[in-house]
Amino acid sequence: MIVYWLKHRGTEYPVHRGDCILGRSPACLIVLSAQQISREHAVICLRGEALQIEDLGSRNGTAVNGRLLTGMRRLYPGDIIEIGSERLEVLRKVSREISSTVDADSADEDPSVVAQRSALELAEELLARAAEAGERTAVARTIQSMVDAVVNNAKKNGRALTKGEVVRLVSVAQVVATWFRDGSMNDWAEGVRNALESDC
Repeated sequence: MIVYWLKHRGTEYPVHRGDCILGRSPACLIVLSAQQISREHAVICLRGEALQIEDLGSRNGTAVNGRLLTGMRRLYPGDIIEIGSERLEVLRKVSREISSTVDADSADEDPSVVAQRSALELAEELLARAAEAGERTAVARTIQSMVDAVVNNAKKNGRALTKGEVVRLVSVAQVVATWFRDGSMNDWAEGVRNALESDC
């Protein structure tokens, strides 16, 4: 399975199925705080294997590789998204490669660290597949349990999660919360964010 990521200031953010908003709003996938950036500046859409971007009518526009967007545009690995003074790079990985890299790197690691990383990757994989197959609510509770387990195990073992892991967990929780229009998962997602950000 192909997985897309956006690299911003050294941190890689996973792109999930559906719409991912970029901008100044705290609800955005990646929060970009510069003043010339709109609250909801641009949207990235992952449909099948195609990753696309569109400006959301922002005042200052969005560029890809130096060219201002005039409509929806497909993104490719290595593309540079320019929003105000911020730069984001599009990355693409194949999940089998990710797993084999983790296996090779984890031979000397603490088993609890490896288990946490595997649980996080599995939660992201479930998130992508559930959104694609239209089985969101059926899988949401499983993803919720996995995210909670990663957070609780990190606290229990006294192991601080990396900034990248925190971003990924918060992103998973936020996406799951959007699946429930009644807002029933909002408190949980906010609790995950608060618990993780208080440890950073």
